Amino acid sequence: MPAIETLTLRRQRNTGDSTFLLHWRDPAKVATAAGIYGLISAGDFQPSSVASWDRENDFDLWRSMVREYSEELLGEPERDGSQGEPLDYENWSLYRDLQAAREKDRVIAFCLGIELDTLTLTATILTVVVMDDDVFDDLFGNSVHVNPEGVLITAADSSSVSEGVPFTEASVTRLLTQEPMASPGACILDRSWRFRDIILARG
Repeated sequence: MPAIETLTLRRQRNTGDSTFLLHWRDPAKVATAAGIYGLISAGDFQPSSVASWDRENDFDLWRSMVREYSEELLGEPERDGSQGEPLDYENWSLYRDLQAAREKDRVIAFCLGIELDTLTLTATILTVVVMDDDVFDDLFGNSVHVNPEGVLITAADSSSVSEGVPFTEASVTRLLTQEPMASPGACILDRSWRFRDIILARG
């Protein structure tokens, strides 16, 4: 099955400046892509339960991405398809709030394409989500610092891990040229910086 990796940008409404979420994958916790940086969120495109109706219910990129946000940022249990309990999206507060923000263009999602790793032949769907800072802070302002797969990275002068890393040429260039970065995340960062004027334009 393909994976989904997302560049999550927190856009400050008053300045237009943005930060993004970065994740270091702890070798003690993961078997693949250990010791390198990736973006948040990231995960397999899979149903949330083993129930047959969820194959259709969960065949949706956005729903899969929201599930990953709940796991990686809020520390909620992983909905990886191993459970028998269906997920009622419309009555799930996180999904409902994000969906309402999307309808008001306060959260905007982009799909950049699909990357195929030349070594593993693993396909990854490359996505970007831009959230206005107040929406992000309301939903993810209390993000966990450590999750089951590693550690969230933030800038040295940030007061909260959810503030992320500045989305600047210096930060992007350093990650792409000097740091161990997983190829899907590197591709998303490169393309997103190249087309930042479109991605960060107000809806």
